[in-house]
Amino acid sequence: MRLDEIQRGGFFQVKNLDCCNECVQRLMSMGLLPDQEIRLVHEAPLGDPIAVEFNGCQISLRLRDAAHVEVEAIR
Repeated sequence: MRLDEIQRGGFFQVKNLDCCNECVQRLMSMGLLPDQEIRLVHEAPLGDPIAVEFNGCQISLRLRDAAHVEVEAIR
């Protein structure tokens, strides 16, 4: 599943990242790497953007950028 498809309240593990996407490259420089735990903490009223948390940081992402991150549910 992709990061733009996750539901609030679950914990997910990053499986794959599209390194060609500029936004994903910035996320990787902040520590979002394969096997990293991530969770959805907030959605804007219309669903875009979303806020995710990893490494103790909350980052806001557009859905089109979140679609470049593959995740798997872990809890």
